[in-house]
Amino acid sequence: MRKIIVFLIILTFVGIAGLITMNILKKEDNENPATTEGTVQPIDLSGLDSYQPAGSMATVTDAGAVDASASQSFTISMNFVGDIMLAGNDTATSSIDAMANSQPSTYFFENVRDYFLNDDITIANCENVFSDNDNLVKTDKGEAAALEQYNNAVAEYNSAVALAQQSGTTVSMEKPEYTFRAFWFRSHAATAKLLPENGVDVVSIDNNHTYDFGTDGNMDTRAALDVAGVDWGKDGKIVYKEINGFTIAFVFGSMYSAGAEQAMLVDLEEANANSDYQIVYFHGGEEKVHAYEDWKQASCHNLVDHGADLVIGSHPHVLQPMETYNDANIVYSLGNFIFGGNNYPENRTLIYNQTLTVTQDATTGAFSVTNTDVTLIPCYVYTGESNNYQPAVIENETDKQLVIDFMQGKRELPY
Repeated sequence: MRKIIVFLIILTFVGIAGLITMNILKKEDNENPATTEGTVQPIDLSGLDSYQPAGSMATVTDAGAVDASASQSFTISMNFVGDIMLAGNDTATSSIDAMANSQPSTYFFENVRDYFLNDDITIANCENVFSDNDNLVKTDKGEAAALEQYNNAVAEYNSAVALAQQSGTTVSMEKPEYTFRAFWFRSHAATAKLLPENGVDVVSIDNNHTYDFGTDGNMDTRAALDVAGVDWGKDGKIVYKEINGFTIAFVFGSMYSAGAEQAMLVDLEEANANSDYQIVYFHGGEEKVHAYEDWKQASCHNLVDHGADLVIGSHPHVLQPMETYNDANIVYSLGNFIFGGNNYPENRTLIYNQTLTVTQDATTGAFSVTNTDVTLIPCYVYTGESNNYQPAVIENETDKQLVIDFMQGKRELPY
């Protein structure tokens, strides 16, 4: 009996000591909480091909919680892609428009959408009209003049044939061919919702297909994008995005010849006065050419000289290399991304990621970009035997490196 009593006394003391120890540990934990808030690590973008989407990339480190005089830093991750054309030529049956109506809303983006949903801002060029108006009139792109010229040439040829038959001679002129080509791209207004549902936040509607169906078609496009919740920009309309008080301005415009950047300089001046970081996204240059023109390089340099921190180009339908000028990156063409224009577009493109580390001075509140990481994510434009309108990240290391080397100016072609 005495042993049992002694045992119970010892057990009581052990229990009390355990409770005291648990309370001490709990107090220490409360004084030094191990919270994950504000400690999420941004994706490592130090390499050109190390990017993998995983969670939010806008991470705020509140150093002031430890030292009130310290600065605060956070990252802003931006993905840029080239032409998104969610439409086929209006003069033919559009398979891409049919897919938009029959496939899941993720179909076109399913191989790349994680990148866009897990960044802070995704920017693209919108290369088609969104409208349900069946009464829209196609813009004359020279078709009437070309048809008249062709008909006159045919009449002249027929006269020459008749004369040759009468005289027993041969016709010295070739039979004329109708070579005029032009394209008008539009899809249903509801198709615009595919952009934000797959992470696209901002689009340019300043390109050579903006007015394929005149002012009415352009106004319908703006309305469709507004309803979908996509910010759109053009010459004269700057898009501003603010993250943690840091304002980024997106300036848009078209450049098809030397000096065309002058129109964008007006918007750029306004952007400089109202933002902390200025990005120009332009449409221009010669199509299907992998080398950027001298005049385009001069125009882009001029944009940087007037305050652009980053310049992105589209329109050639193929990739063109990038360069750094006065500490600003210039990507001359991102090529096609989702392209409903034909069945066999050049099958190389990329996602250009630029991630800023922004530091805010705790005393003055002023922002500064303390680091810029660039990641190139080479992609195929399509993954079927012909265009299935589904870009995908290139997994083949050789193909991937060829694109990266091309973008860095180390080779003439990206394949």
